[in-house]
Amino acid sequence: MINVVIGAASGMGTAVARQLAERGRLVIADRNEEALAAVAAELGSEVDIAVCDVTDQAQIDALFAKVDDLGALVNTAGVSGAMASGRTVLDVNLVGNARVLRAAVPSLRPGSVAVCIASQSGYMVPENDALFAVLEDPLSPRFFENLSQFFDLDAPGLAYQASKRGVHRLVRRTAATWGTRGARVMSLSPGINDTPMNRGEEAKNPIMQEMIKACPLGRRGTPDEIASVVSFLTSDAASYMTGSDVLVDGGMATILPRSWEGELRTPSSAS
Repeated sequence: MINVVIGAASGMGTAVARQLAERGRLVIADRNEEALAAVAAELGSEVDIAVCDVTDQAQIDALFAKVDDLGALVNTAGVSGAMASGRTVLDVNLVGNARVLRAAVPSLRPGSVAVCIASQSGYMVPENDALFAVLEDPLSPRFFENLSQFFDLDAPGLAYQASKRGVHRLVRRTAATWGTRGARVMSLSPGINDTPMNRGEEAKNPIMQEMIKACPLGRRGTPDEIASVVSFLTSDAASYMTGSDVLVDGGMATILPRSWEGELRTPSSAS
């Protein structure tokens, strides 16, 4: 049995890798090979590394060529709206997860489990069945064209929220097919966590400080708090959980707005 953590070179990914390293053989992956090697050196001899960019299907396939018997798969790779264009955010956060889940299928066995990192901000996207149908199929050749009918893909904030809501929907859709193999798949939605990515986002969006104060627990989360929940979800103790999203956000979703007033278009009105 081989466990896999993608995005393991920093933040939540490193924290998850530390916990899963206790379960046996582990493959950790990231774009940053130097940082990845440092994490591997910390974790010990049963850790292999793979350079992997989730926007590159060939690199993903090379990663899973190392895995013939999948235990736990955790994908923490992602970018924020402050780091990239809207289309890149969608490509990494949502299409990237779809690529990873597709590549994992040949190595599934009864008991395999995947956790994809989403976000509480996904709950800001309004309920819209037509939009959700597009978000559930990110590997469609017309994905970006279809999605552009609903909102401006060049708006990184909206793209980020949509990408994370898409992860929720992707997991729901994937659960049925994985279930036929005896495997489980879930998403986990953190709130604002004390990671390099979130710190960079806070620096560009000071309102996030007010959001932290306003959420029920009144503080940021930590990577270790996320990793502890991932550890549970990927264990036999969670063996009847699949297709669901788990909020680990200090209650932040309770204070978020739920609409994109003036932002969400209908296909008939799209240009």
